[in-house]
Amino acid sequence: MNEIEKLSEKNFPLNKDFKNLLFNLRVISNDQRKINHDKIISWIDDHPNPDGSVSKALTYVLPTKGCKYAMAKHGGCSMCTLPMDNPLEPTEEEISILPQRSLEIFKEKGGSDVFSAVKFYTSGSFLDRWEIPSKIQQDFMKLFKDQVDEIILETRCEFVNKKNIENLLEVIDSRKLVIAIGQESTDDEINKRSINKGHTLKQFARAVKILNSYNVGVKGYILLKPIFLSEYAALEDAIRTGAAMKKLGVENISINPSYIGKATLMDEMYKYDNYRPPWLWSVYFSALKIKKLLGSSARIICDPVAAGSDRGPKNCGECDADFKTLLKSFSATQDLQSLLNDVPKCVCKEIYLSSINSEILYNGMGVYHEYPLKRWK
Repeated sequence: MNEIEKLSEKNFPLNKDFKNLLFNLRVISNDQRKINHDKIISWIDDHPNPDGSVSKALTYVLPTKGCKYAMAKHGGCSMCTLPMDNPLEPTEEEISILPQRSLEIFKEKGGSDVFSAVKFYTSGSFLDRWEIPSKIQQDFMKLFKDQVDEIILETRCEFVNKKNIENLLEVIDSRKLVIAIGQESTDDEINKRSINKGHTLKQFARAVKILNSYNVGVKGYILLKPIFLSEYAALEDAIRTGAAMKKLGVENISINPSYIGKATLMDEMYKYDNYRPPWLWSVYFSALKIKKLLGSSARIICDPVAAGSDRGPKNCGECDADFKTLLKSFSATQDLQSLLNDVPKCVCKEIYLSSINSEILYNGMGVYHEYPLKRWK
């Protein structure tokens, strides 16, 4: 049992059958992975700058081994399919040249004249030395620190410690660095029983405190509608999580509506009609309320994956594209007024509200609300 498995077992002693199911699904997904490849995936997004302006960011998905937790006996998170695209056994040489290859891609796509930020994803944790050795982490910082204003890295919170952060800050100004952490929910029971996240709110709070002490930016990920949660419960949890993150000192939040990835427990439930991705109305209301809660200084990102598809967040099909455009525009501009005034008008809103209010009544939580977030005002 490795260190991460011991930590997860201590915090979340899972039901044996649940754990075995997740592990067996992970075995299936790992069987579909390639032993080795060196493909770097990249794309361009609009990027909201801290000063309120909008620029461009270049995002990378690096071909590391992927998430260590997903390889552990717990089977990883119940909704996550990302490591399927990672090689099982990349060579040391392939990992060592990733910084230089990434810089070449950056320059080919326009370089500093186009981009103010870069984002490095690994379908795992950039700060995990098992994926990217500390020297290679520094090489990324050295090559990009003078190219952009902001470098965003993803990691699980257990890899946020003084040693790992100081390793980066030896070569880069803390004000240029943002660490993104997939907390998903600040409710430990949801993280345990629905997501199988493997860490607690206490650990997340500790990671945020460390990053704040070094003046490193923090970005928190919220998962909207994990398995086993109703639409209304998922909406409530997302908003509670946003409020809790604010109290902890998180300045940037990404709301990630569930997308049904293959060979996951979420996928198995979907196949048997036991799970529906969230409504885009729920995505909209969560973004609206969290932006109101956190204020103008916070950056709220919400650009749903596969919006309008069978496996992604969706409404009736008629207004899905309009919602996707609105949320993408808001993520870039952070304009709350546009979010309030430009919401698409569609008859499916009444169906959505009826569904939400049926859940409220069924759970004995209240009476009909014309506006589902009324009691948070």
